[in-house]
Amino acid sequence: MKRPTSVTSKILCVFALTSVFSCNQQQDKIMVKAPNQIVAVPQAKNMYDSYGTRRVPLIQHFEDSINRQKKEGKEFDVGRFVYYDYETIKQYLVYIEQEAEDAGVEISTLRFYYSNYPDEAVFPNSKDSIKHPRQNSIMLSPTYNDGKRDFLFYVGQGAQGKQAVPLSNSFETIKGYGTNSSENSKAYASFAPNLNTTTSKSAIIQSVKSLTLNRGSGVPPPKN
Repeated sequence: MKRPTSVTSKILCVFALTSVFSCNQQQDKIMVKAPNQIVAVPQAKNMYDSYGTRRVPLIQHFEDSINRQKKEGKEFDVGRFVYYDYETIKQYLVYIEQEAEDAGVEISTLRFYYSNYPDEAVFPNSKDSIKHPRQNSIMLSPTYNDGKRDFLFYVGQGAQGKQAVPLSNSFETIKGYGTNSSENSKAYASFAPNLNTTTSKSAIIQSVKSLTLNRGSGVPPPKN
């Protein structure tokens, strides 16, 4: 019986190693369990239709009345969903985890806020343009828990490094954590409600970083 050639032996060897590696990869793959919050497609359809019945007509009537007052003949397009490309969401999740870790806090929840764009071309006190005036939108913002409740927060650079500065549920500064902005747009905050001069000086925060995501693409009712 002839022995296999060296080339054939090498091919068989590579095939065997590849098969073993493939099997190991399949064995190492971890299957993720579906979250309990997943809803069935019929439920999703029911909730979508319910919004269309109970909310869209109210928004449509209100916004069209504004158009009539402005003597604008066009009909207002009521948005039905907001989307971000998948890579943006992945980048956002990694970013907020990175900033929270650097600030010494752990993200407890991720809030999805209902929001509405002003009827303006740009935001007040800003040069940021508004793509969809009067349209509804959503904002994503993480929270951390201080042991009693969840706080919205932003991250600032303090004397001891990055720090998480809490905000109220409506994105307002909390009494005792006063903030202001200088002419070069750097924001400063007294991180702790402490009247001790030494502590106050060491608690000055600047170079504010927001962790709130918006600027998604709003879409009016799809045709199908």
